[in-house]
Amino acid sequence: MSLKLKFSVVLMLLVVALGVNAVLSVWSIRFLERELAWPLRSVQPVLTSLHHIKRFGEQGAKDLSTGRFWYAHTKSDQATLPDPKRMGPRIIEAEKKAGIELDRLKGIPTAFVRSGVSTIQNLQLRSEKIISLATEWVESGSPDAYDQLVGHIKTRHELIERIEGRILQDAQLATSYGEKLDFMISTIVGISVVGALSSVAYAAILLRRWIIEPVGLLREGAKRFGRGDFDHRIEIATGDELGQLGDEFNTMSSLIMAMQNERIEQERMAAVGEMAQRTVHNLRTPLAGIRALAETTKNELGPSSELHDIQDRILKTVDRFEVWLQGMLRVSSPLSIEHVQYNPRQLVDNVVISHRDAAKARSVDLVIHSDEMPEVCVGDPHHLEHAFTAILSNAIDFSPRDGTVEIELGSDERYWTLCVRDHGPGIKPDLHMAIFRPYFTTRKEGTGIGLAMVKRIIEQHGGTVRVRTTLGPVSESGTTFVLTVPIGTSSES
Repeated sequence: MSLKLKFSVVLMLLVVALGVNAVLSVWSIRFLERELAWPLRSVQPVLTSLHHIKRFGEQGAKDLSTGRFWYAHTKSDQATLPDPKRMGPRIIEAEKKAGIELDRLKGIPTAFVRSGVSTIQNLQLRSEKIISLATEWVESGSPDAYDQLVGHIKTRHELIERIEGRILQDAQLATSYGEKLDFMISTIVGISVVGALSSVAYAAILLRRWIIEPVGLLREGAKRFGRGDFDHRIEIATGDELGQLGDEFNTMSSLIMAMQNERIEQERMAAVGEMAQRTVHNLRTPLAGIRALAETTKNELGPSSELHDIQDRILKTVDRFEVWLQGMLRVSSPLSIEHVQYNPRQLVDNVVISHRDAAKARSVDLVIHSDEMPEVCVGDPHHLEHAFTAILSNAIDFSPRDGTVEIELGSDERYWTLCVRDHGPGIKPDLHMAIFRPYFTTRKEGTGIGLAMVKRIIEQHGGTVRVRTTLGPVSESGTTFVLTVPIGTSSES
């Protein structure tokens, strides 16, 4: 996931959290306002219409009360009836206005919900009955019609009061319901706020994990890099641009360290080259004297003397030593491989012959096991001889007295292989890579150049060098070096 995409994820989390919180808050406020205000809004027009109807009825009752209004049922002779011709039309007019208000009440959408369909119909029937009784009373002036008129007005009045009481009771229930809604909305808003805070906290965690911590690692790496700690590595497993930056930082660190090591090695090689030149210069004069003395002695020997073979070996050894001295001069210079034809078996035999005296001095036996080898290979025999010499010398030096150094030769279609096995103390596995580094050695008298040159020579030929170790005391100890060299040139292989 790229850094830009991670920023987008964090930003989206924050926007979603804030957006959801805002939507829930607006919805909660509107829902609460609607649920609490609707009962009051629906009650108000119904109560207003009922109040008007009751007022018209009370006006008619007030007109009738001038006579025996509430005492019509007593049939008292002292009670006098109001004038029907004067009061009746007023009552009829008031009831017509009440009818108009009833029609308006039926037009209110919530009227039937608040008062009930049968209640409105009952009020309308009673209004019509009051008009009918008022008309009858005007025409007849009958006390019975008067009493019935008063009773219907009274009953309707009580019915309206019951309706108003029920509506007010519903309003009280709505208030209680509003308190429950308030608690529910508060809970929803609280959950929304907690969710928003959790989203922000999670976004902060992602921000720290994806950005802050990697940047901190990069800063720490830059500080250590500035102090010269090129071995320090930055581990950023994010897979984004910061992770790529960390990988590039590690690559740069490795390159600088490699360049630094290469410069150190060049300086050391220059010093070794200077030392080698002095050493070669100091050794050539006595070697020339030894060779001249050996030739003079050989010429003075009789034809049948047994010392001829010894003098020839001395001459060959001095000549080979001269070649090695020339190789020492090339140690500090870039390795140049000159490809010529050579016989690998003869090359190995020459090196073994030159080391038999050193092996006998340590009571070490050199044993060669050889499969069928190619007659002609292409490479630089002088460098290969130098590499084999370094391997065989180490094997003889580390072999115990009366031990054996086994030399095995083999080949296939593309490579020929040389294995040198000793039975010495062995090399620890954690040193298998280090022993091929220049100037690394485990011996006090060692220079750390031999195995490094072996690796350079074999790799320049396109081959490989491997080491295997067996450590005691459970089994026999020993070290095996395996040199694999192409039969042709590196380009041909």
